[in-house]
Amino acid sequence: MNAALSGIFAIVAALLFALSASLQQTAARGEALTGPRRSPARFLLDLVRQRRWLAGMAANLAGFGVHAVALRLGAIPVVQALLVAQLLFALPLAAFRRRIRLLRRDWTGTALVCVGLIVLVMQHISHETLRSQRLAPVLLGVAGLVALIAAAASCIPVRHTQNRAALFGIGAGCCSAMTAVLVVVGTEALPLITWPLLAIALSTLVSGLFAQAAFASGSLPTAFTAMTITDPVVSYLATAVLFVTATRPNPLQLVVAAVLVTAGVVLLANSPTLHDERDRTVTPRDPARLPPE
Repeated sequence: MNAALSGIFAIVAALLFALSASLQQTAARGEALTGPRRSPARFLLDLVRQRRWLAGMAANLAGFGVHAVALRLGAIPVVQALLVAQLLFALPLAAFRRRIRLLRRDWTGTALVCVGLIVLVMQHISHETLRSQRLAPVLLGVAGLVALIAAAASCIPVRHTQNRAALFGIGAGCCSAMTAVLVVVGTEALPLITWPLLAIALSTLVSGLFAQAAFASGSLPTAFTAMTITDPVVSYLATAVLFVTATRPNPLQLVVAAVLVTAGVVLLANSPTLHDERDRTVTPRDPARLPPE
């Protein structure tokens, strides 16, 4: 029963996150392309003044609350994998906004993702005892990785928009996975206030900053692809290292699920339906329209 409820809450969270990403990417990318080059702090201040971006933030906060309930009821790898459904919701949102029809590749990618998620959910993955001595080293390791990703993305020329968006998206996916782990660990200790519970605010903040950088740097498909593939992969690895699992899933079926979901994500995320045509206007000869560093 808990697993079914967890799945429902995860799908609702995916819908809210997709709505948030659509609104915030439109605002962030539009601000980056049309405004003068600014410092990151000034850029964020300009975003906060936009109603569309604020509406996206409200949807994101609501999604975080629903996501936390899903994590409390279910297993981290399953919940994080179900968040791939963000792409399924992002497609009709993009089609409605641009007044176009979904393509055949959209339906094919949707089918692949759905079948892959069904195979994954059927594994009945669960986790029980936390290996608490491993928590701090794992979090520090991921933090170091995220810092390296941020440094690498900052070294890429601004005109290479999609490479920057992909790297920032990977960083956001890593932070999102760590937030999921901290939510599970921190809420289990309630009503006691422990350091993992307090660390949720930091991981969520860093994840949000990386996501905004990804949205501002390139197209929604590039940022979404990086986030939606990185998050469940890092979540599964973190769960395997940090928790004593009650059940062991079939490795072959996990590989099949991963291949199906990845193929579907690549098809969906690179669909013309999601592409923002304004990205094509950015060229090396037009520095005034480039996003801020």
